[in-house]
Amino acid sequence: MEISIWNGYVAGFAIGLFVILHFWLLGKPAGCSTGYGNLCGLAFPKVKFFRIGEYSNLNNSKLWFLIGIPFGGLISALTSVESWHLSFDMGLYEQVLPQTYSAKAIWLIFGGMLLGFGARLAGACTTGHALVGGAMLNPASLIAGAVFFTSALITTHLLFGL
Repeated sequence: MEISIWNGYVAGFAIGLFVILHFWLLGKPAGCSTGYGNLCGLAFPKVKFFRIGEYSNLNNSKLWFLIGIPFGGLISALTSVESWHLSFDMGLYEQVLPQTYSAKAIWLIFGGMLLGFGARLAGACTTGHALVGGAMLNPASLIAGAVFFTSALITTHLLFGL
């Protein structure tokens, strides 16, 4: 059995290295939620919320970081020695999500809205706190990361009775 070029250890090391280099080179932590706000500002130019404060400069490194994530996944899939295919399978979440695509879409959009609200409330998304803030040993981010993982474990046990 061949081992994929992009195994978890290589990917984890690359993410950690990127986080440190991004901060070292640009003096700003990497993250997705601001980039998502920038993308919203480009898509909805008349909405003032996405044009003020941290969103005043729409073309920045966080926008390009967000845009690069799916392209990085595609490059990883194309260069992997393992075969892959496009799928909408949600894994073990198929057991708790509604079965129709329209109902799944409603639940996932609602969940995304809650995630966005939580990211704004916490000052960063889970990636920003757990990966970036954790790599920089930010105390608030370390606490937030612990809360994220603990709540995920509790939710998983409640949903699946594991």
